[in-house]
Amino acid sequence: MADPHEVLRVGAAAGELLLRCGADVARVEDTVARIARAYGISDVEIYATPTGLFISLGGDTHVTVVKRVARRIVALDRVSAVNGLSRQIASRHLEPGEALARIREIEEQPGPVPTWTEPLFRAVSAAACTMLVGGLPHEFGAALLANIVVQGVGRLNRTCRLPDALGDYLAGAVAVGCAFLLHRWLGARMAPVVAGGIMVLLPGTAFTAAVRDAMAGDLVSSGARALEAAMQAAALAGGVATALYMAGGVQLL
Repeated sequence: MADPHEVLRVGAAAGELLLRCGADVARVEDTVARIARAYGISDVEIYATPTGLFISLGGDTHVTVVKRVARRIVALDRVSAVNGLSRQIASRHLEPGEALARIREIEEQPGPVPTWTEPLFRAVSAAACTMLVGGLPHEFGAALLANIVVQGVGRLNRTCRLPDALGDYLAGAVAVGCAFLLHRWLGARMAPVVAGGIMVLLPGTAFTAAVRDAMAGDLVSSGARALEAAMQAAALAGGVATALYMAGGVQLL
């Protein structure tokens, strides 16, 4: 059996990375348990929430670790890579030091597409929603520009480490501001442009994760994700409403 302290470091690093990359808590708990059992530790207890990870390994030496997860993104390529590594640990029994180094490599690996293309792809897919709500071709371009600006504001908010709710509020207001200016300059209707501008901010993934966790029986995680999604939607709606009021009211839509 491997040193429990080394196994704990591997399991904690894997679980923390999975949580930060948007994995559901059932996957996190299962992956950490598989890693511990692969190293010969059968007495393992894991409790994961969207913002924290608790791992306890039993045996001759009882060790416990608590990890706080403050920031989360959606990086499913890293989730898949960690899952693949856990299967390699179970089948080939990698040494803990090697497994930990592999986890650090996964954490630092580049995304599946060049970084500079991500905002463009998001903007195009969000602007396409403009057409679904009756937008015209020139409004597609206007929504594309508005979405790029909104993403820039989001990056600035993360750089300044603003609270997520405040960042969503400001992004919603900026989306309306961009739509108002494009309405004046290009004659684009505000409603389709606002819809495309805020599309990347809608908490659809969070709501889906909340339902998934509820179906798996992880009620604490489900409630936390649902509250997070509701707060995000409320902040976004508040930003949109405030900007609309300052711009002259809902009749602009």
